Amino acid sequence: MNQKEVKDALGTKKGWGSCNMAVNLAFQLGGDWMVNYHTKLPDLLHDGVEVLIYAGDLDYICNWLGNKAWTKLLEWEGKDDFNKAADNDWQVSDKTVARLRTAKNFHFMQVFEAGHMVPMDQPEASLAMVNAFISGKLSERVVQKEVVV
Repeated sequence: MNQKEVKDALGTKKGWGSCNMAVNLAFQLGGDWMVNYHTKLPDLLHDGVEVLIYAGDLDYICNWLGNKAWTKLLEWEGKDDFNKAADNDWQVSDKTVARLRTAKNFHFMQVFEAGHMVPMDQPEASLAMVNAFISGKLSERVVQKEVVV
């Protein structure tokens, strides 16, 4: 991001850094720090709003296991379907880069080889995830697992 040609293409002269403390402080002073927003999700889901929660599988700050656990405990009308849903492989360029669980309009994605800063660690997978989510095509990259009876 700090290469001259990238900065020229973006029209910026400033350098890129993984965390801008001025912006961080503005969020804190604005009251947007360590606020539990998960309580808002059931209403969004009830109203049909698509919701995606994602976490890197190497994130030790907000680990994927804890994130997946709270999504499974979330009280909403699709809870049972979500908890019964399979964790399917999710691919970009024919490579499995994540695992996706979906029920109705609720999605949880475990992104492989990514830490707390998923877009920094897996930029191609992150861009594909965001583009697929906002275009309503998140499930199109799923590789269904075979059920063995």
